[in-house]
Amino acid sequence: MIPTRFILRRLVLQIGVLIGLTALTFLLMFKLPGDPTAALLAITGFTPNPQTIARFKARWGFDKPLYEQYLLYLGNLARGDLGESLVTKRPISQELMTYFPATAELALAAALIAAIGGIPAGVASAVRRNSIVDHLVRVVSLFGVSMPIFWLSILALYVFYYKLGWVPSSQRIALTMSPPPPVTRLYLIDTLLAGDFKGFVSVVQHLFLPAFMLGFSVVGLLARITRASMLEVLGQDYIRTARAKGLKESAVLYHHAIKNAMIPIITAMGLLIGSLLAGAVLTETIFAWPGLGRFAVQSIFYLDRPAVMGVTLLIGVIYSLVNLGVDLVIAYLDPRIRY
Repeated sequence: MIPTRFILRRLVLQIGVLIGLTALTFLLMFKLPGDPTAALLAITGFTPNPQTIARFKARWGFDKPLYEQYLLYLGNLARGDLGESLVTKRPISQELMTYFPATAELALAAALIAAIGGIPAGVASAVRRNSIVDHLVRVVSLFGVSMPIFWLSILALYVFYYKLGWVPSSQRIALTMSPPPPVTRLYLIDTLLAGDFKGFVSVVQHLFLPAFMLGFSVVGLLARITRASMLEVLGQDYIRTARAKGLKESAVLYHHAIKNAMIPIITAMGLLIGSLLAGAVLTETIFAWPGLGRFAVQSIFYLDRPAVMGVTLLIGVIYSLVNLGVDLVIAYLDPRIRY
């Protein structure tokens, strides 16, 4: 059992991290060049005279000192009120519910691709050290880590969509098909729940390329971490003892080596979730994926501070929860970490 004190200590730390995140984001939004009032007036078509500007600033609280605006934001946040978008005039919570499922589906698919590709590749590279397999995995890993995701995504779009026509255009499902009933808002699951096999195939076709490119951006890093962890474990005395006892190599790998090498790998996966969410901003923009990343880019473009704060807070909460889950899993696997 994981001690309750360990869990409570981690929860308190997460709360402190989130408060610091809101303060930093709030400060950075006010340090960005440009005036949100002018951006809003440009959208609405109002003439930017002093009276109109003063009314807009009073309407959105921009005429108050920075610390008062932040304290007001924290007060509203404590009541579950994330504010209202300056552009769409909709509550931020509704905007997040609209866009987040697409990002979650993309990030989960990318994480699955990264795990399926990175972990076995790292294990094979460590087991066959200095072989052709090892060199090939290291070259591919270095390529994946070094290449910018936006460049690879644009190249993939040019080749597989424009030249070969193997993948469909943007969106989550074909324009000729209706979205599935919103049970989970994840199209892969909702199409299956609705028994819509053609819709499921269409969702997979639209999801594959952006998910693959996003996942490929972290496959190399995950493979390198897995390789390093496996090499360290394979050099331990208990591995040599297991081999000396006459155990099969598969039993040594699966029952001794991989199990003990999983702690750094699980930690890396938790950290890479944050990388996938951050990378989704570029990926969604390039592939015109209707997710949280595109919404964040549009909000930054129009200096929509409440929307940017909402997106940042949501990603911060998810990242904190994932890392909390990783801490609990590692504490369960290795009791020494609890203390």
